[in-house]
Amino acid sequence: MTEKKIAKQISLNGSVVSELITNLMLLGFVERFRKRRMHFSSREYFIATIDGIEALEAAKRSRRSSNGNNLFWAQITSLFKDNIEKTLLEFSEQSLAFRLTFGAAKSSYRIAKFILK
Repeated sequence: MTEKKIAKQISLNGSVVSELITNLMLLGFVERFRKRRMHFSSREYFIATIDGIEALEAAKRSRRSSNGNNLFWAQITSLFKDNIEKTLLEFSEQSLAFRLTFGAAKSSYRIAKFILK
């Protein structure tokens, strides 16, 4: 599928899908290939690799095997995380220094999370 078709199917912005596909390519879960339609135009298509399909199946199995207790705690922690983030964002609207610090910390966390995967 092309990025545009993927974005339309999952109802996300094209730039978000592009970033996700790039990250999946770096992890080795997706491959890109170009198909020339005419001498001067081509399209990029993306397909899942064997590793990507295995990772997807493992995620499905772990989701099925998780019991209700784990799901309950996952929902609780997600709720707390959302509430804390909402509160921090409301507070950051009032203070430029806090907003810059919060943005830097959030970016550092995302980079560290990506590197440690």
